[in-house]
Amino acid sequence: MTVPGHTPADFAVCFEETQFWVTHRREAYGPFDYQWSSDLYGVELFFQGEKFGECCNAEQFFADLKPFRLPQRVVEVAMHVSAALIQSMFDSINRSDRLMLVVSRLERAGLNRYSVQNRIPSSANPTPFKNSLPSPPKNQN
Repeated sequence: MTVPGHTPADFAVCFEETQFWVTHRREAYGPFDYQWSSDLYGVELFFQGEKFGECCNAEQFFADLKPFRLPQRVVEVAMHVSAALIQSMFDSINRSDRLMLVVSRLERAGLNRYSVQNRIPSSANPTPFKNSLPSPPKNQN
C-alpha cells in the first residue's frame, strides 16, 4: 500500500486530515481514520473504511484489529496513535499540539523510531514532527 503524497520510510506515522497510515519496515498500513459517533458522545475508529472500535469516554474503549491480520507492531503503534487522537479530541487540543501528543505517547511507549508527519493538503511536502526518518511511500497512481 502507498501513502498519498509521500516518499518511502522504514518506520513512520503519516497524517492527512483525519486519516493516518503506519509504515512498518517500508510497508504502509492504512488508512486508519476516526470520526465522532452519530450521537456525538464518542469517537468511532476505522481501518480501510471498516469500523474496528470506538471510545465513549476514558473508561469505555473498545478496539479489535485482529480480523485484519496486521503485524503486532502496527497494531501497537495504531492503538497509541488512536488513543492520543481520542484524548486530544475529548480535551479540545488543536491539530499541531495533537500531533505533538502523538509523538510524546509513541516516545513513552518506546516507539520513537516511528517518525510522525503531517501532510498539509495544500502542500506537496509533509511537515515532519520528528526528523529521524524520511516520509512514507508516495502514491504511484
